[in-house]
Amino acid sequence: SKATVSVLYWVFFNSHLFLKRMSRALACVLLSLGTAVAQTCPLTFVGNVKQFVVEQENGKNRRTVPAVERAMTAKQFYDYRSDSSHTGFEKARVSNMFLFRDLNNPTHLSFFWTHGIDHGSQPSAAIDALVTGIPEGVSIAERDDHANEWDWTTSTTLGNINHNKGASAPYSIGARWRFRGNTDGGAIDGLPTNLNWELKVQTRFNYGIDTWQFHFGDGSVAQDMDPSEPVYLRPVVTSVDLGVAPYPQVAGAETFCTLVESITQEQLTYTFKWGDETPDTVVTKAAGSLACAEHDFCGPVSATCGGTVPRNVRVLVASAGCTAVDKILADEEVDDVSCTTADAKVIVGGAAVPANDVNGEMEFSNSEAVLTMIPENMREMQVHTPAGPVPKGTPMKLSCCGTEVCEFILSHYHCPPCS
Repeated sequence: SKATVSVLYWVFFNSHLFLKRMSRALACVLLSLGTAVAQTCPLTFVGNVKQFVVEQENGKNRRTVPAVERAMTAKQFYDYRSDSSHTGFEKARVSNMFLFRDLNNPTHLSFFWTHGIDHGSQPSAAIDALVTGIPEGVSIAERDDHANEWDWTTSTTLGNINHNKGASAPYSIGARWRFRGNTDGGAIDGLPTNLNWELKVQTRFNYGIDTWQFHFGDGSVAQDMDPSEPVYLRPVVTSVDLGVAPYPQVAGAETFCTLVESITQEQLTYTFKWGDETPDTVVTKAAGSLACAEHDFCGPVSATCGGTVPRNVRVLVASAGCTAVDKILADEEVDDVSCTTADAKVIVGGAAVPANDVNGEMEFSNSEAVLTMIPENMREMQVHTPAGPVPKGTPMKLSCCGTEVCEFILSHYHCPPCS
C-alpha cells in the first residue's frame, strides 16, 4: 500500500541520513583524535651532553667537540665483519680515530682507531702505534684482527708498554698493523666521562696510509691531524655532572650535538640558540639521527661579545605534527674543573715560581687517582725561575691552594680542586 511505501521510504531516508551524520561525526572524532595525537606525540631527547678536547703539541689543531654519538653500542657501531670495520668513515689510505659514546648508556665511552677500507682499493699498509695515559678500568673492546696487533703487550718502537701485572695506571697499548684490501684497527672501552685523564696517541705510517683524521659528532666533519706529532684526547670535566657542558669562555669554535627520537619518525627541525646575540643555527634531520652545529664563541661578555650572564646554549626541536621540546646543552652556571695559575703553583727548591712564569695549563680533577698519571699522559710545561729556565727532568712539587699535593718531573699535571 501507499502507507507501507511511505513508511519504508521514511525509514530508508532517515536511516541513510542517520548513517551519514554518524559517519561525519565519526570522521570528526577521528580527526580530533589524530590532531590530539599529533600535538602530543613525544619528542624525546636521548643521552646527555659531553664535550672533549682534541689537540696536538702547543695547541695545534685544537677543537672542543662531542664524541661520535649514536644510540647503539660500540660493538654494533664497529660492525666487525669480513676482517674489517664498517663504521661508515672508512676510506682507502686514510686512518680514522675517534671517541665513541652510546647515547643509551652515555657514561660509556670508547676509543676507536681504524685504518683503510674493506675494498680492493686499499693497498698494502704498515702502521706502528702507541696509546698511553689509559686510566684504570679500561678493556679492549675490539681487535681487527689479531691479539698481537693491538694489545697491552704488543711491542712498538714508539715507546714503552705499561700493562704488566702489578703495574698501576696509566696503562699503554701498542699496535703493529699490517694489512691490504681491508681494514685494521681496534677499540678500547670503559673510559670514564666524569674523571680527568689524557690519552696520548702516537703513530708511524710506514706505507699505505696518507691521511690521519679525527672524527666527532655525526662524523660528517673530520679534523685532519699531523702524523708527525702526538694527538692528545681528554674530557671536559665539570664540578657537578648535570649532563650539561660549561658555557665556552674562550674565543673559538665548538661543536654541539643532540639526538631526538619520535614515534612518527618524521623530519625534525633543530634550532641551536647560542646565547651571545648571534643568529640561530637551524639543522633539519630525520628523527633518531644526530644533529650537530658548530659555533664560533666570542668568550666572556664584553663590548664585543654579546649576551647576558648567565648565558646558555639551547636547542629547540620541532616538527610539523609534534609539540616542540627544548634542552640546555651548555650553561654559564656549570663550571669546569679548571683554575688559574694563581691557584696552582709550581714549587722548585722550596720556593713558589711566580704564576706569570708558568707557561702551561693546570686543570683540577675530582679524583686523586689522577695524581698517579705520570709521565705518559702529560705534556711538557715550561717553568722559569729568577735563575733562568728550569731544566727538563728537574724534580719539583705542585701546590694547589697552598697545599703540596705531589712531586713530579717537569710536565703537564692535574691537581685536586680548591675547597
